[in-house]
Amino acid sequence: VDLYLLHAPFCTKERLDQYRALVELWERGLCRSIGVSNYASRHLEEIRAAGLPMPAANQIELHPFHAQGALRAYMRDHGILPIAYSPLLPLPDWRSGRPTGKASRGSTLPGDDLPFARIAAGYGRSEAQLLLRWALQAGCPVVPKSARPGRIRENLAIFDFEISAGDMAALDALDRGVALAWQSGDPASAP
Repeated sequence: VDLYLLHAPFCTKERLDQYRALVELWERGLCRSIGVSNYASRHLEEIRAAGLPMPAANQIELHPFHAQGALRAYMRDHGILPIAYSPLLPLPDWRSGRPTGKASRGSTLPGDDLPFARIAAGYGRSEAQLLLRWALQAGCPVVPKSARPGRIRENLAIFDFEISAGDMAALDALDRGVALAWQSGDPASAP
């Protein structure tokens, strides 16, 4: 196993024991790296305060509406790699037709005059490619999901262009601090 992640910081009483189990797997050589998902700075601080090795990675919801700048700074300072999930969530057709109810939340937030299509067109790219590239330029590897060969190819075609500083700033200005991927609420808000 290359990277073994704890999915969310639930189970407050067991959280450190769960992480200790990952550390044991890593120390025994049963996985190359260990990490967490959806951990806020306070959850990562629990690990540090317990004297445990810090995770190699923290998989977090990341898109222009939820850029998580303070968390990413904390992770940078502690050598934790952020891995972005749900990077396409702000797009109105994200997971359209799926019974998750998530698609409409990205497109109905206040300020619907979003610049994604306009900025993407300036690079001859799709909105999805723009958002994936934004995450990469923000220093976050991205985990896009698709079963469609055409979309997989499109998702990979993001390494031959760069978003300008001005366009990055315009996308960064969309940060609303809003997690949208979870109908049950942001797991990073767990105590």
